[in-house]
Amino acid sequence: MPYISGFDRNQSFLFSLDNFIDDNNPVRLIDAFVEFLDLDSLGFITYSPSNPGQQPYNRSDLLKLHIYGYMNGVRSSRKLSNETTRNIELMWLLNNITPAKSCISDFIKDNQIAIKKTFKQFISFLKYADFIDNKAAVIDGTKIRAQNSRNKYYSVKKIDATIDFFNSQIDKYISSLKSMNNDESSDSTATILLKDKINNYKQKIENYNKIKQDMLNNDLSQITLTDPDSRMMTSHGNSDISYNLQTSVDSKNSLIVACDVVSDVNDTNQLENMVNKTIENVGVVPESSIADMGYFNTKQIANCEKLNTKVYVKRPKTKNSTDNSQFSIDKFKFNANKNIYICPAQKELTFSRNLRKKKNKDDKETSIIGYEYSCSDCYNCPYFGKCTNSFAGRKITRNYYQDVLDTVQKRFEDNPEMYTLRKCVVEHPFGTIKRSLGYTYFLHKGKELVNTESILICLAYDLKRLSNISKINQIIKKLEMFFSNISSLFYSFFFSSKNLINFCKIY
Repeated sequence: MPYISGFDRNQSFLFSLDNFIDDNNPVRLIDAFVEFLDLDSLGFITYSPSNPGQQPYNRSDLLKLHIYGYMNGVRSSRKLSNETTRNIELMWLLNNITPAKSCISDFIKDNQIAIKKTFKQFISFLKYADFIDNKAAVIDGTKIRAQNSRNKYYSVKKIDATIDFFNSQIDKYISSLKSMNNDESSDSTATILLKDKINNYKQKIENYNKIKQDMLNNDLSQITLTDPDSRMMTSHGNSDISYNLQTSVDSKNSLIVACDVVSDVNDTNQLENMVNKTIENVGVVPESSIADMGYFNTKQIANCEKLNTKVYVKRPKTKNSTDNSQFSIDKFKFNANKNIYICPAQKELTFSRNLRKKKNKDDKETSIIGYEYSCSDCYNCPYFGKCTNSFAGRKITRNYYQDVLDTVQKRFEDNPEMYTLRKCVVEHPFGTIKRSLGYTYFLHKGKELVNTESILICLAYDLKRLSNISKINQIIKKLEMFFSNISSLFYSFFFSSKNLINFCKIY
């Protein structure tokens, strides 16, 4: 049986690059999307071709190149430059141009705001084409490594331990130096070498003390030198210098509608931020906002509820001082009419005082953050020792936003399927981004550039996901309808404004 053989590589053929690109190839979606964009209104920087020197590349070609690279797990400007000379899809997409790596790298740095607007416009298209329904925005975060070595990371504890090690080395070398001084046959070269090592360690200690003092003066618990915005973070038991990538995913097709990169080591203060970014990108308030236990923050939840979105956040389990779950705070019933708590033993805890605290460092006055309720008859209670060990009696703190939290908790208990929905929706993008595309680290340094990089990652994920949801030619038709509607709205507004100005001039 003969082997399958191809055509002769030296044979000439009459065909175009378009023959190699299938009609349902996602590269056609990239080409159509960028071609429909108004790059001037988005703010992409234009370089005049009439200036002296090499002629510039078209902005649309460089944008296509970056989107294609991020969709296919290729971010490095050097690798992208190499791909343009051997990748048939890129040859087709860029009309066979081959930009240099420096030109490719500078494009992101020069067009950060424009890239953010491009992502926002794509989300508007997803809403127009009914790929997202805004019924549920599922919010979650993941840690992605930053461009910062562990050797360039310092904490006060690490500095103290390092200085102690340096001092022990100095003591060892001083001891060796003394023994060599007592030995007349010792080598003078070895003595000089030991003195140099001692002076080197002393200089290192001085440098470390300066870093420590700067941290204490600026109230910093840790500092990273290569990328000052990154932080040491822990994820699944592993610690690394990272950024916290936050995403808001629409529940209909698991498409990312908002993203942000923060330096916070946990998600506690990110719920309101991501709900606001979702509203900003989509244009409407999501019916529901779902997040895991890590987002439980009473003030953030209350502020999101004010935005008229139904919050679903699981409340962390609470324990009393005796670690007895039968007497945890959720077992105490609040009577709003009498302003008291009823304990499991049917005894009353009455209001004792307001709890006050400065909400911000710059605040001159404190604000009420909660209320304390106490029981004066705990010592004689048969459950003393199980409920509390304090002779002063059991005390309960009621949060300032407790009414809102009770509503959220009741809603969560009545709709347990929402938490199952969270896992199904929000874990899918992270799996694709980290496992399929391989984005376990950021290439850029500084939060602004890293944020732009994260937007390109999310845009690439959405385009990749969209090409699996619908056929490319159908998506392109919807893109054409969407951008034609934008153009008609613009022209109608322009001419109505022009007519209004002319009318005002006449009268």
